[in-house]
Amino acid sequence: MGRPAGQPGAAVAVTRDVAIGVAGRIGSGKTTLAGELARQLACPQASFGEFVRSVAQTRGLDPTDRTALQDLGNELIAQGWVPFVEAVLRHAEYSSGPVVIDGLRHRIAIETLRSILEPTPLVVVAVDISDKQRRKRLRERGLKSDDVNSADSHANESEVDSVIRAADFVVPADLTVDEASSTILEWVSSDPS
Repeated sequence: MGRPAGQPGAAVAVTRDVAIGVAGRIGSGKTTLAGELARQLACPQASFGEFVRSVAQTRGLDPTDRTALQDLGNELIAQGWVPFVEAVLRHAEYSSGPVVIDGLRHRIAIETLRSILEPTPLVVVAVDISDKQRRKRLRERGLKSDDVNSADSHANESEVDSVIRAADFVVPADLTVDEASSTILEWVSSDPS
């Protein structure tokens, strides 16, 4: 998912408060998409990954070590989904109304978010990317195949495919960020049920 240079995203007016959760495999472009959605909605962007990285830093862990981050994520999950999700939202300085949440990997995270965010509805969008395209992107970021395989096989990634399949809306990764965000916001504006 890329943005052509010098082309700002087209604004789509969303007439209701909504929370948008973004799911996708590692390297799918979900974080870039979440950032653009938050920008267009002028709302906070909460990120499970960003929160876990911040906790890693406070503990003196390497915030770039994917395995350490995944293990830390599991540790935080073990302390309870509600406190974990609430901490992610607090880290983004979210209090109420619209929000974009990046990094949905577990169905129970979605259920917990829906409960916490109520009455603001949560819709889940997923980025659909071929494994070949995703691995190419990750290689361009400097990740080796063994690192990708290790990250993909971690327990924290075990539900990602089922979360993607259960998403309310799926966007292909070959769209630009602007095209994907506009498509999602148009769909949200149509009041999906």
